[in-house]
Amino acid sequence: MKSLVPSLRIIGVSLAISIIIGTPGYFILASMNTSIESAARYQTYILMAGALLGALTIQIIHTFKNRPTEVVSLFIGNLPFRASNQQLRQVFSKYGTVHNLRLMTDKVTRKPRGFGFVEMDKHCAKIAVKKLNGFEFMGRELKVNYANESKY
Repeated sequence: MKSLVPSLRIIGVSLAISIIIGTPGYFILASMNTSIESAARYQTYILMAGALLGALTIQIIHTFKNRPTEVVSLFIGNLPFRASNQQLRQVFSKYGTVHNLRLMTDKVTRKPRGFGFVEMDKHCAKIAVKKLNGFEFMGRELKVNYANESKY
């Protein structure tokens, strides 16, 4: 459960935004021939609004920055039989974080079957499909597509 107490960073940014908004506001109100007391009162309101605006801004940025990403599975076909997990991970890592990589093998002989699956973030996977479908890897042209969901 998230704490409702603001962090020192949020308080500092809110204070900075309050000062940036409040100081010019005070001088503008003072130059409009308002009394010093009413200008100070308005500056207090402006400082409070700036603090709330700063806290809200930081919270929105934090929320979007830490949102969960959707992970999708890609099918990789026409793989060379001598390809290793590490080599394939290195190729796909250029386009984003590889969450999981599986090269399929025959159940009986344990020999490679020439295809596999890579799990990546949705945005990175889109780029990887575009760049790596048809890419020559160890003498073979890779086939990279979105994997079909398992029917079982």
